[in-house]
Amino acid sequence: MTALACISVSGSQLPISLLERLSFGDVELGERLPALRAAAGASSVAVLSTCQRTELYATWEVAAAPEALLRALAADRRVARADVAVAAQVHVHDGAARHLLRVATGLESFVLGESEIAGQVRRATTAAKAAGVLDLELERLLAAAVAASRRAHRGSSLTDTGRSVATAAVDTVAAWNGGSLEGKRLLVVGAGSVAAAVVRRAAGLGARLTVCNRTRRHAELLARSGARVVDLAELPECLAASDVAVLATAAPRPLVDEDCLARAGRAASEPLLMLDLCVPRNVAPSVRGLPDVHVIDLADLRAGGAGAAETFEDDVARAEQAVEHELQRYLRWRSTRSAYRAVRGVDAAADDAPGSGGRVPALTRAQG
Repeated sequence: MTALACISVSGSQLPISLLERLSFGDVELGERLPALRAAAGASSVAVLSTCQRTELYATWEVAAAPEALLRALAADRRVARADVAVAAQVHVHDGAARHLLRVATGLESFVLGESEIAGQVRRATTAAKAAGVLDLELERLLAAAVAASRRAHRGSSLTDTGRSVATAAVDTVAAWNGGSLEGKRLLVVGAGSVAAAVVRRAAGLGARLTVCNRTRRHAELLARSGARVVDLAELPECLAASDVAVLATAAPRPLVDEDCLARAGRAASEPLLMLDLCVPRNVAPSVRGLPDVHVIDLADLRAGGAGAAETFEDDVARAEQAVEHELQRYLRWRSTRSAYRAVRGVDAAADDAPGSGGRVPALTRAQG
């Protein structure tokens, strides 16, 4: 039977400064997957890289080699193996499969039950398939994770409330303003799924929205919520005119640094609040020391308990049941496939044996 292992590092286990070094951008990921598979000596590999975690899943034909997978991650990201190992969780065989399904359903997220992670699992699948490093067994596991998420959120109040890192961040800001963003000038930098969730939530809370993005066409898709759209070149001016800025891009390096804020020339009575929802971070660490600027990143949100204020006991139980249901389906499929491959191996050996007289008889239902 094919062996499976997972190496997981998350923001709950290590500082964001290290997590961002271990993260993969979308374009970069496709380029690095073949090298990661080769370095781990694996049959297949997939990488789940989000704002909260980086996880490598791999299969081997003989025995799982999680240490090789850990070393492959550390070497590829140019991080000392010891720095990764001290915070990494290792899962093997059925435990690795169960962990992925728990991640996909939001049970391992600091915003319990978040729904965005399923889309990130789909992107991990697409990237691995495009790179030619995904075998059938790992592909079926990734599909089971998406199915578990869908089952967990079907008819769930977690879905009704749209819980995600993005919505938790917006709700945190609104809570500081009496539960509303009415009249607040809120700038959203980015136009992906996280930015879209921010726009939807903030619009519902009464914010005056501006969306700033490198590709204007993508930003205009969010303007249906009544947001004004500007080009990324106008970022300094937009920061100067905003009360709150939420940054949610996949940029590999900071978009906002001391020079950017100096060009903004902001003159306001209240500090600019910046929410950095990105890994790697969109706001340079040096900005934290500036006057009249207050930066909150994912580590701050996690430490402050964002997204943990409400308890959905019934929905957590539903998610746990979804994990077990889809896990057992996957394990049955894997067991059946392993038995079928074993029978095929016996047939092939019989064909090759001198004087065998041909293939061995097929297994009867009773024998199978």
